Amino acid sequence: MKDLRVEVIGVKKRCGAKHKAGDYFFVRGAGMVEIPKGKKVCLYALNSLFPFLTAKQREDELPADDWIAETAVLVCPDPAGVRFKITTL
Repeated sequence: MKDLRVEVIGVKKRCGAKHKAGDYFFVRGAGMVEIPKGKKVCLYALNSLFPFLTAKQREDELPADDWIAETAVLVCPDPAGVRFKITTL
């Protein structure tokens, strides 16, 4: 499974977890979340990202026309909240 970097690329209006552009964390191999020392990740945002992150880790196994490969930006459940960019490593 691929490693992923999940980075905050913007906050539309607010973020209860106080995320800022440039904050990031990793999803490693077999489902490990690696958060840099002194940082945090909003549980609600992470919960909404989980289904996509799992598919993104396995995108090589998906059909060529699957939308996962061409999607890199997701938002947290709050429409006025955080935008995340997901990059495969």
